[in-house]
Formats: sequence, C-alpha cells, structure tokens
Amino acid sequence: MTGQIPQSFIEELLARTDIAEIIGGRISLRRAGANFIACCPFHQEKTASFTVSAAKQFYHCFGCGVSGDAIQFLTEHDGLHFVEAVETLASRAGLAMPIETQESNQTARSAPVYEILAIAAAFYQTQLRTHAVAEKAHQYLKKRGLTGQIAKQFGLGFAPPGWDALVKNLGTDQTRIDALILAGLVVKKEAGRYYDRFRDRILFPIRDRRGRVVGFGGRVMGSEGEPKYLNSPETLVFNKGSELYGLYEARLGNRALTSLLVVEGYMDVVSLAQFGIKNVVATLGTAVTEKQIDALFRQASQLIFCFDGDKAGQAAAKRALPLILPHMKEGRRVRFMLLPAGEDPDSLVRKLGQVAFLDRVERASLLSDFLFEDLTAHLDLHHLDSRAQLVTLAKPLIKLVPPGVLQQMLYDRLAELAGVNSQVVQKKYGNKKNNILSNRAVRELALPPSPAYQLVAMMLEHRELVLKAGESTEFRGLEIAGANLLCATIEILRFDSTIGIEAFKEQLPENCVSQFSYDALKRIVDRIPRGGVDQEFLGALQNLRGAAQEQAMESLLIKAKTGVLSTDEKAQLKNLLAQREKNRVD
Repeated sequence: MTGQIPQSFIEELLARTDIAEIIGGRISLRRAGANFIACCPFHQEKTASFTVSAAKQFYHCFGCGVSGDAIQFLTEHDGLHFVEAVETLASRAGLAMPIETQESNQTARSAPVYEILAIAAAFYQTQLRTHAVAEKAHQYLKKRGLTGQIAKQFGLGFAPPGWDALVKNLGTDQTRIDALILAGLVVKKEAGRYYDRFRDRILFPIRDRRGRVVGFGGRVMGSEGEPKYLNSPETLVFNKGSELYGLYEARLGNRALTSLLVVEGYMDVVSLAQFGIKNVVATLGTAVTEKQIDALFRQASQLIFCFDGDKAGQAAAKRALPLILPHMKEGRRVRFMLLPAGEDPDSLVRKLGQVAFLDRVERASLLSDFLFEDLTAHLDLHHLDSRAQLVTLAKPLIKLVPPGVLQQMLYDRLAELAGVNSQVVQKKYGNKKNNILSNRAVRELALPPSPAYQLVAMMLEHRELVLKAGESTEFRGLEIAGANLLCATIEILRFDSTIGIEAFKEQLPENCVSQFSYDALKRIVDRIPRGGVDQEFLGALQNLRGAAQEQAMESLLIKAKTGVLSTDEKAQLKNLLAQREKNRVD
C-alpha cells in the first residue's frame, strides 16, 4: 500500500458499524445478557466460548484467544486484505474511501470493468434462458446432470454463436466498448471493428472473494471446438494465478469452512455442488500457484488436492508438492487424492454418488505419505545406495517445510525409511554443489534405528514384551525419533495385545500415522539374532531411558542458569547428575 487510510476514518467507520450484525451474518449468534455468544469459527469446539460485545464493538474467544474489531474479523474470517475489509464496511455504512493512493487510482480505473462484467454476466444468463439456439446448451447441462437451480446458483450463462452478439447488445457507446475491451470480453480488430471473445460456449462466471465477477471460463458443448476451455485474459481485475473458481460460492455454503477440496475444472466444482459437496474450488486451467495456496489456507486449515488419475494428473500433483510445503505451518493439513484412471471428479461422483465419493476424500493420502510414496516408488530400500538416494531426494523437500513438529516428523520418517537416526539425516554433509552424499554419510546409513522404533518393532512381533516396557508416560515429550509412536504402541497393546496390524494402524493417533511403516519395523526385528530378542529389547529400553534422563537433565541445567529451579527440581537434577556419574563408573 502506497498511502494510508486516516485513523479518524477508521474510527468513524467502526463507530457506524454494528459488529454483531457483521458477525451474525456469517455465524449463528445467540444473546447472553448484554453480549452475544457462539461456537468459535476459528477453532473446533463444542461449548460456546466466542463472545461478541456490541457495546465495545469487539469479539474475543476464551478458547483460542482470537480477538479484534469488525475489520479484523473480515480479514481473518472472510480472508480479505485490510483495504478490502475497510472498503466492504465503508460500502455498508455509505462512506466514501478517503484514500489517494495507488489502490484508489486502481479502484477508479477498475470500477467500470467490474460494472461491465456484472452486466455481461446477467446478459449471458439471460441468453441461456431465452436465446433461440440455447436449447443445445440446456441439453448439454442436463446430460451433465445439472439442474436449473444449480445453474442459477453458479450464474451459468450462454455465449451465443456469431461474432458480435455481446458487443451489439452492450457496446452502446465508445465508453462501453472500451470497458468491454478492458474486461477482456471484446477484441478489437483492424479497421475499428470488434468481435466477442466468447462465442457458442457455456460460460462460468469467476467471482472474487467479495462476490464480484472478475472473469469467465467458457466451455464448448461438444467434442469439437478448440480449445475445450477458454478463459478470460489477464485484466485490471483478473489474475489467473490468484483467483479460484467456486471459492465465493463455497463460502456462501459454509461460512465456517474447515476444509476445501481443490479440483482442476469448473464443471467438477458445479457437479460436486449438485451432489451436496459444496466445499470445492478449482484452479483456473493452470497448475496451482503459491498465491492460490495462500488464499486457500486463509479460508480453511485442511486442503485436499484432487488430481485426475492419468499421468498428467500425477505430474500435476508432483509439481504442486514443493509449492505446498513452505505453507505447512502448525495446524495446517494437506491430503492428496488421485482418482482412478480415466475419471475426473465430475464423472466419479456421478458414478459413485455422494457418500462413496466423500469416503474416497476421507481416505485421501496424507501429505507425508504421498511425499514418501512418490520418492520411494522406484527405489528398493533393501539396498544401501537406494536409501542414500532417498535421503538425497527427500532432504531438499523437507527443508521447505517451516521448522516445527511436521518438519521434525518428516525427518523422523525419512530416518526410519533410510535405517538411520533422525540426527544423521538432518546433518549437513556432502558436496553442496551437487548435493551428493559423502562416503561418511553413506557409512552412517548402516547405523541402527532409534531405540523407540526398535522397541515398537519388537513389541509388535513379540506382544508379551509390552509388559516389560513400563508406562507410556515415562516417554512422553521425549525428543527422539519414534517416541510418540512408542507411547501409542504401549497404550494400544496394553489394551489389546492380540490386535491385528491393520486395526492397530487405525487406532494410532494422527501424529503417529506418518511414523508407522510395518515393513520397515519388520526389517528391524529380522536383523535381531534368533533367541536374542529379550536382550535387545532390554538394551533398547535402557538406551531410551538414558536418553530421557539426559534430556531431562539438560532441560534442568538450562533452567538453572536463570536461577528459578524449585526445591524438587534441584533434587531431581542432583539425582540425575549422580546417576550419570554412576553410569560412567559402571
């Protein structure tokens, strides 16, 4: 932003805005004394802890801590930028924006474009109902299983055949014609003549987050005609890499979106909505972009990317992965859904129905699983060089993930597959220029796995060992690869020591799923000499407890530097130091 909105204007705008009306139009509020309460739209909860104060013009959630005014709510809930939120409230309040900036000049230039696009959308909708040759459009939509109601909901239209139907009806003067050209709807030919960009096509209006038409996608109604889809060109108000088809409609259907299904085609979005699946958006005939991923995560914390099952769809999924990884902040989740060969979401939902289609969505691969399945598809991890190659391929991708729990879990999973500990795969080694592993690193790949994984592997093969493992609470919070999986394994096997592997996997907590590979764990046990399992188990258990003591001691030593250890903590640290000294002597 190259200028500023005066603070006095912001204050006047908020004074004229009823925050309860703004928020109540998006979520269900109920009065509680002088305030309103609701279940928070920003996190999952069963008891209402989200409070709106009409007197203070303020909201606050006592569950997750979010708070703010009406502008903040629109930016966080609707995904608007600050200026867009202010413009939205100013329009409701009947106030003119007092801003002389690049944005205001842009607004002045784009206003006639938005206006002509809205008029054009209405024109195309009318043509779908009334044009003499619109019957073929009706038949095409019926063949695709769409009703008049869903066509109206998405504002579908029909661009008549012929070169100049739109320009003849809307280009009443040169100002209108110029607006049509700026909107990308009309193309100027030589000798001052004009022709329509969209002709003899079903039209899908593309709306921005505020519901304004910014462009169109046009589809031919038969196998003939090239290209099959034709999009509006880049204009003052339309950028293919930023917009998403169906996002506005998805938000209308559910203001508190928690997940979004991302597909590749306009018809996929409309067809799924026809089947009651309304949290769906589409990229605009291009590969997914970083701007689109950012816009998607502004609306929902979980994204499911759906790709056709052909080679092109698989390639698109692989291209999307490195763009998605940098956006994986805490609390975000991504799945990948690859469809059967020859199917797209439109055809599959018509074949399976809503329930079976949604079941496939629920079973879509987690990002971590998709990442490693793709990387290991052509590697034989029984061989040392293949495991070294896996580390080489995976590390640059994992480094794209913001530091945190997910990144660490990906390193842990890589370590498990490569047969090393997590510290090894996170080391900076090898030739930086060509990212080749050093000889030392290759030798390190032969190191034994984390003792937590060793314990899990042996307990799954020899269930009686769970009785020797101790309590799961002993290992909670331990910063070592597989610690969470170990805790879950102890709890599950203590409850049912005869449980099958598939049922075991289903009971694993979400944060353990990506750490679990039965085949890799089985290989750990296979390397143990026959008759030596008990000894190996007790040795791994002793190593793990030693690591736990070291981490506890390190934590207390760090805390001691600030001089705030309690009496109990001082006694604990003294005992840990004494135990370490005894172990050294032993």
